[in-house]
Amino acid sequence: MFDGLKALNAKISKIYSEFLVYEDFEKMAEGDDVRFCLSYLKEKKFPNIDSFSDIYEIEEFLEQYRRSEITKLRGFLPLRYSDFLKAYLERINIEKIIKILRALRMNKEPKVENLIIGSNKINFKDESFESFIENLKGTHYYDYIKNYKSSQDEDALFSIEMNLEKFYYRNLVESIKSLPKKDVDGFKEIFGVNIDLLNIIWIYRAKKYYNISPEEIFNFTIFGGNYNSESLLKLSYLEESEFEENIKNSKYAVLFSAGRVIRTGRTAKKTMYSIAKKNFRRTDGIGKFMSFLVLLDYEIANIERMLEATRFGLNKDEKLKYMIIDREGSEQVGR
Repeated sequence: MFDGLKALNAKISKIYSEFLVYEDFEKMAEGDDVRFCLSYLKEKKFPNIDSFSDIYEIEEFLEQYRRSEITKLRGFLPLRYSDFLKAYLERINIEKIIKILRALRMNKEPKVENLIIGSNKINFKDESFESFIENLKGTHYYDYIKNYKSSQDEDALFSIEMNLEKFYYRNLVESIKSLPKKDVDGFKEIFGVNIDLLNIIWIYRAKKYYNISPEEIFNFTIFGGNYNSESLLKLSYLEESEFEENIKNSKYAVLFSAGRVIRTGRTAKKTMYSIAKKNFRRTDGIGKFMSFLVLLDYEIANIERMLEATRFGLNKDEKLKYMIIDREGSEQVGR
């Protein structure tokens, strides 16, 4: 408990009350083009939204929205939470680095406005895959990707992405170790569960679709969730059918219920959304704040999914199936 808790709760609740709801996405799904969706967003939520030349500019706008919403809450949090907030916001740079590397790997111009790490602006214009990674030297990302800078292996980018994700969550877990036990427990209920779900999706897909060795599967698992390293090692070495049976007997049984087969991980995202929403309603303080961060992520993800689905010409029902919500009938078996 800390001074300003009521003010933090009130501010979070106010921001959350302005989030888009399912009915908003239903209305957007009626449109035939992205301009219709943007017009709705301008009227409903983003009065300063401009026209965009492509989907990447919209993603940049939404990233700025994410940062601004979190920044509004910074002043309500005690200083001891600054490390957590800093670690959480690392994801913005990591996502930019991945976008840049994907583009450079395909010899395309990266659709990223800028990349600022600390006080340094990292150049990626007119760079190669290798030279851009070299430009990251001196940052805490470099050690996780330097071994792949000269690699022509088609799996190099995959390994980089997995290593950066592992770094992100390791950093996030480290950032909360000095917090009170109640806050650490709150972290486990939200981000710990998220880490569990990411590990389950990774292990299952690695076994079912990619025939990856147990050693490599374990190497890319993320520590800091509710499964300890010994449990993750055991899961990595199970046969596919044994792994599925293990999860069916856990609190994550919904991932395989009713004949589901993990493909895109949408059921896991929907599960995470539902947990965060329930936690947001029943907790105060840091637990509520952490739940809010997850719900903010999914609001943005749903906007991006709706815009993408509209861009590809899906009908209304198909668009709504891709929304990350906890509404009955919002997903198909096997997603």
